[in-house]
Amino acid sequence: MAEQFLQFASETDGVGLDVYRELYASGADVTGLDGAFFAEVAGWRLAGILLFDRRLAGVAHERSAERVRRDQFDHFTVQLVVEGRFEVDGGEGFVEIAPGQIVLLDMTRPMRNRAVTTRVVTASVSREVLQAALGSTAGLHGRVVDQDKALLLADYMTSLAARASEIGEADLPAVSRAFIDLLTVAAGSVELSRGADLRRLEFARRESVKRFIEANLASDLTADAICDATGVSRATLYRIFQPDGGIGGVIQTRRLVRLRAALGDPADDRPLADIAQACGFKSESHMGRLFRKAFATSPGDYRRQIRAATSVSARAELSRRRWDALMGEIT
Repeated sequence: MAEQFLQFASETDGVGLDVYRELYASGADVTGLDGAFFAEVAGWRLAGILLFDRRLAGVAHERSAERVRRDQFDHFTVQLVVEGRFEVDGGEGFVEIAPGQIVLLDMTRPMRNRAVTTRVVTASVSREVLQAALGSTAGLHGRVVDQDKALLLADYMTSLAARASEIGEADLPAVSRAFIDLLTVAAGSVELSRGADLRRLEFARRESVKRFIEANLASDLTADAICDATGVSRATLYRIFQPDGGIGGVIQTRRLVRLRAALGDPADDRPLADIAQACGFKSESHMGRLFRKAFATSPGDYRRQIRAATSVSARAELSRRRWDALMGEIT
């Protein structure tokens, strides 16, 4: 299933703005507005997309130029206002984003928003995803897609937020591809050039390989097996995944992500050795070495930390750390 890495509810948990501010500390400065503060946030990892469903009141977020330089995020957010009042400043002053509208924001650029009382469904997506959809990301920061153009994408994003926990892991690449296609429809303008076509072709090849990897993580995933199954040549396979540390690095990352999701599932009581085999690691000790290198803790300790986090602040800190780790997948 899609990994839910974030769940926060200020009202249910009886916490205020300070805990919420710490939750967002890695990506934005949070301040309160006039009126009562409220926040209910859920987040899921899809394939190349982090999906958030946020119900907010009395809160503002800001990414200053200094913060942009410091965190070096290189992704976009696609933000759908479902209801309420939400204002965004992409550099030219605040504009109100009406329910049904979608705003695109480049995280390499400063921005501010104000949530008076609203529900916003947000997709954080890699620059590669936007380039595959639109051919170019030039001029997208602060662009507002009106309701009549955004209808299909808005319906899809709302449905994803409602059904994310039911989506199978192997289906996530296809789900993300549908998001790209609907974003293309919503944007209404696509760069038509040989370079843009090549980027879309490369993206399609990468997604085909990723789908095969996700469906076969427990197997011995050799380059020959991947090429035979996807029709991608060995030279192309190595080239298109070279920026990700090579195809071996991609496979290892996907195994670690699946392992972390299993360890974070309170209903999964399988022994670590069984989980290691299901995720495709050579042995429990091999799994442990790679997990510790990636996340600075052992699989057993991570599982215990997750299950021992009973206070709201402890759960918020764990969510923030998982969120930080996932940002590497889209930045």
